[in-house]
Amino acid sequence: MKKMTKAMMITSSILLLSACSSSNEKEQSFITSKEQAKSNTSVTNNPFFKEKKEGKFEHLHGIGYAGNQNAIYFATHEGLLVYQNNKWYETTSNKHDYMGFSATDDGFYASGHPEEGSSLGNPLGLVKSLDHGQTLMNLGFYNMAVGYKSHTIYVVNQEENKKLGQGLFYSKDDGKTWSQSQLNGLPQTAAGTIAAHPTEENMVGISTPEGIFVSKDNGNTFERFTRKINTMTFIFQEKSILFAAVENNKPVLIKQSLESKQEEVLSVPKLDEKDHIMYMSSNPTNEKEIVIATMNGDIFMTKNNGESWTRLASKGKINF
Repeated sequence: MKKMTKAMMITSSILLLSACSSSNEKEQSFITSKEQAKSNTSVTNNPFFKEKKEGKFEHLHGIGYAGNQNAIYFATHEGLLVYQNNKWYETTSNKHDYMGFSATDDGFYASGHPEEGSSLGNPLGLVKSLDHGQTLMNLGFYNMAVGYKSHTIYVVNQEENKKLGQGLFYSKDDGKTWSQSQLNGLPQTAAGTIAAHPTEENMVGISTPEGIFVSKDNGNTFERFTRKINTMTFIFQEKSILFAAVENNKPVLIKQSLESKQEEVLSVPKLDEKDHIMYMSSNPTNEKEIVIATMNGDIFMTKNNGESWTRLASKGKINF
């Protein structure tokens, strides 16, 4: 298998794109500078959000602590949901189908499709928001992971175009310039999740059925980080990697030190048979606070590193 083929097989929540309809009726456009972003006030004081007191979500595609405000953002088929201070919120407009989703300290990056009636191009390409999704800047391309504080972007370009060929590329200037990663050292197997370290701008990881492989040179060379284990998803914390895997046909959640590689096994909430953890995020200001979402649409939160879990949603139905 060619290196380029490996990159094209990345199919995680960060990277998947799927079909969604869109028309061109609503007056809406991308912004071109940070100065055009609307006020980035808190979710609770922002008329762009309203409290959600009932309902379900469809097709969860990613989660993260966007904007460093201790609020958890959920990227869904019908826009953003936010959980903060034990309450759920939804946006009053801009209900785009956010597929790729990476939270950062100043907002989020995403890809996907515009809501029905939007005049934005379909697909959206790679977009950035600094104001909870009220306005979007278009950076081009799709499928990405972004460092929470470094803002280094990694994209998988699936079809060659005038600017980029096929493969994994990275940018350190919000997409103005791109460099291609060589992907040396990845195993001859399909890749899964791609994630970027929050502060180390050169560190990126890719999960595979054989475990997680980490690069310290922007994806040019990779080395095995974990033992051989079927990894479902993972995230970087400042000094560790937190990953969900399947072992002996059961879901496991493991925190592994980046320096010593020592493993710490965290407890997992009781899941339905054959259900697995598909997405996760941890609070950048308190790494003991972790949110996980499962294949069946269950969402759980722990504030004590897995010692106890609170259920936030059941099979896509939000708990109030």
